[in-house]
Amino acid sequence: MADQQKKITQLQQKIQSLQALQKAEQSDSVAAKIAELEAQIEAIEKNSVMAITRPVKKRTELVRAGDSSVAVQGNVADSTIIHAQTVVLAERFWQNFEPAVPDLRVATTAYLNYLLDRHYFLSLKGMGVADRVPIKLNLLDLYVPLKARMELPEGETWSRGLSLAGRAPTDGGTHPLHLGEPLPVLDILCDYSGVVVLGDPGAGKTTFLKYLALRLARGEGEQIGLGDWLPIIMPVAAYANALQSKDVPLDEFIAEYFAGIGADLPIGPMLHEALKAGRALILLDGLDEVRDINLRNTVVERITDFYAFHRRGGNKFVLTSRIVGYRAVRPSADGLIECTLVDFDEDEIEEFVTRWTSALEKQAQGSTAVARADAEADRRELLDAIDENNGVRRLASTPLLLTILALMKRQGVSLPERRVQLYDQYVSTLLSTWNRARSLSGRAPGRDLDEVQTVRVLAPLALWMHEVSPGVGLVNREDMRRKLEEIFTERGDASPQVAARQFLQDVRDHAALLLERGPGEFGFIHLTFEEYLAAVAIALGGQGSSKPIVDVLAPHIGEQTWHEVTLLTIGYLGIRQQLPKVAGEVVESFVKSKPGPAGEAVVLAGEAVLDTWPGGVPPQSRERVVRELVPVMQSPAIRPDLRRRAGLLLGRLGWHPADLDRFVEIPSGEFLSGLKKETQVIPYRYWMAKYPVTNYQYARFVKEGGYQTREYWSDDGWDWRTGKYEQRELEPVERDWLDHRPADRRGTPNYWHVENLSNPIFPLVGVCWFEAEAFCNWLAKKIVAVPENYTVRLPTGLEWERAARGTIGQEYPWGEGFDRNAANTWDSDPADSGLGGTTAVATFPQGVSPAGAWDMSGNVWEWTRAWYDEDKRYRVVRGGSWMGYQWFARGSFMNWSTPLMFNDDIGLRVVIAPRLEE
Repeated sequence: MADQQKKITQLQQKIQSLQALQKAEQSDSVAAKIAELEAQIEAIEKNSVMAITRPVKKRTELVRAGDSSVAVQGNVADSTIIHAQTVVLAERFWQNFEPAVPDLRVATTAYLNYLLDRHYFLSLKGMGVADRVPIKLNLLDLYVPLKARMELPEGETWSRGLSLAGRAPTDGGTHPLHLGEPLPVLDILCDYSGVVVLGDPGAGKTTFLKYLALRLARGEGEQIGLGDWLPIIMPVAAYANALQSKDVPLDEFIAEYFAGIGADLPIGPMLHEALKAGRALILLDGLDEVRDINLRNTVVERITDFYAFHRRGGNKFVLTSRIVGYRAVRPSADGLIECTLVDFDEDEIEEFVTRWTSALEKQAQGSTAVARADAEADRRELLDAIDENNGVRRLASTPLLLTILALMKRQGVSLPERRVQLYDQYVSTLLSTWNRARSLSGRAPGRDLDEVQTVRVLAPLALWMHEVSPGVGLVNREDMRRKLEEIFTERGDASPQVAARQFLQDVRDHAALLLERGPGEFGFIHLTFEEYLAAVAIALGGQGSSKPIVDVLAPHIGEQTWHEVTLLTIGYLGIRQQLPKVAGEVVESFVKSKPGPAGEAVVLAGEAVLDTWPGGVPPQSRERVVRELVPVMQSPAIRPDLRRRAGLLLGRLGWHPADLDRFVEIPSGEFLSGLKKETQVIPYRYWMAKYPVTNYQYARFVKEGGYQTREYWSDDGWDWRTGKYEQRELEPVERDWLDHRPADRRGTPNYWHVENLSNPIFPLVGVCWFEAEAFCNWLAKKIVAVPENYTVRLPTGLEWERAARGTIGQEYPWGEGFDRNAANTWDSDPADSGLGGTTAVATFPQGVSPAGAWDMSGNVWEWTRAWYDEDKRYRVVRGGSWMGYQWFARGSFMNWSTPLMFNDDIGLRVVIAPRLEE
């Protein structure tokens, strides 16, 4: 009888798996197999048994739960449902192998269901505001694929320039040996048997492992390019703790680990068979969490040995670690590749925001039309905040910080435009989590440190860290302990030694802001918070006076690692403490004494004013800084990059040249033209615009509906504007330019919303020839003092050359030989082979032409009226650009382009000259 029951059980198990498969695939062959098995059962016993009893954990039963699923009755990590797909996966996983241990399919099904139950929902622990939002958020709904460079950073510092995950874009630091293009981490795993995934806290390492486990547990390995694997996910620290008691092999410990956490499943036999079959994916999380360096070396040795042996059978491995401390224990084995996570790019940030807003609204309101509409509104609002707010954008590059941002926004927390207010909210959010955790452990904040008092400890600590380790963000534990003792002593604590030890313990156990980032090393979760809290300390230290603040900041002007601290200090004074007079005194002190390298102090003062305006400094302070910025922008004694930054600031602070709209008169007569300096004659006088058309000037055309007014456009131009130009017979280059800017993107210049290219006093860029022509036609109706038979138009080639070279045909507007202080070209700045963008039109008084026109060499190519070819398909452009070499910026040089081109280095200059027929 027992043998009969066992046979029936086995047959029913197969039927359940096949029924789930039949539900998914509707296969006749599967249906036939089910009928065959049912007939076998009927032959064994007349009365069909519906329940299959099998000891999975204590009292656990698998029972049929309809055609498409199987229910688990009993205690399997509090789970109650095994979905059909896990049954199908277990069946499919083992069908090609003959495991030595019978009936592993049932155990595998229960184990996969355990993984689903354990990791299905995203953990929001430590997010600060997570207690005020729905906590049941599906990890798979929220997950955004990570990318990594297959590199190991040279050092263990915070390097922002590389966009490594968890590191903001402007930190100092060392570069990897060879930067490669970021690749999806999943692709790397597909190509290699072993992958070490490196990243800073909050970069998404653990979530990546959980994502892999979930997708595989759901039978979705093929969808992510991996195929079917048995995922085993486990923290490395647990293995390290076991090794302190006994030398246990990793495979044996894995079984002990799952038994220890309450998952009483036959993991050992299951893992053994999967490893033997070459279908195990071992996911080991958090090598850095092994604190003792000797123990960590031992762990790495055991893991490396385990990997080296089992990779030969086809198994795969993933090990995660923070970057800090990894190099000291770096494993070495064939087939093991290292990769370092990179920050989210703009597309990934948008995907993250889209997923989060949708999931949050779905939790709150269900799958309703209202929820979808609210999610879209939240998505757009958050993306706009990220796009428009430098402070928000700076923190939106890693999963952890972007998650907090999304949660803050979801709870109606206003995201302020000023960074100092935003960082204050972030710190408050993270510290409230910390203090809440500490109070739950039995130390109530009322008797210890509340949020305000915690800042009073962290701020001087952050300033000390920034002084002893600027730009690195890491300090030694013992050094930090001694500093904390000093801080608590100054605070009058009765037992500063005990307080310092307790503070460090709290940091290690509960902190979301200050972390133990490596063995014996501490740092903030993001260097931004060290900089912000250091600024708080400096501002508080002033006690309402500017002198102590200037004394701290002035010696560091010109040091990149103190740049952000200085800006945040002034912002905290003027906005958070509402002491604009003190903030104004600080910036005026900078422009008066001008400490640091030439121009640095004035530019820094300008950035501080812009950062806090309006209200952060008095109007008179702003006016003084603006006056000082103009000579910095125009002085050849200042570094070219600083001159450009000064111009950017002036434009954003509302300054523009008083003569911006003026024209310079060019008399009629002879002049020398071309490389051979041949005599040419222009028989009429005309007026050339003193400057190229700026964004400020072009904005009037846009605002007055120039793109929608037919009368300003030629027939060809209107066809381009409305999309009819595509219907013509076109050359490939013409078709290409049209395809890259469809008709629905032809209502403003192509780079109209790119911040540094659309600065008000920078030259307009991103317009094709037809846009330039339409602007001239619009302007012709605005200027009332145009002589009879004259109009506003683009210059001819000769008109342009005469205005740039004078009558003697000099090589450049300023004379013979290139002068890097007179023009913005690719090789204007030998330090970095170019300024990387346009400059303000009033930057180079050294480059003014004999006629008095500015910027006729470099900065932007300028459209002309002239045709380059007899077929009249290409127009002449003159003057060179910031992207071109100095040779192109000579007055005699002609370039050409299709009228459809709209690069970020092409603009226009207008003339008032006689009307001409086309």
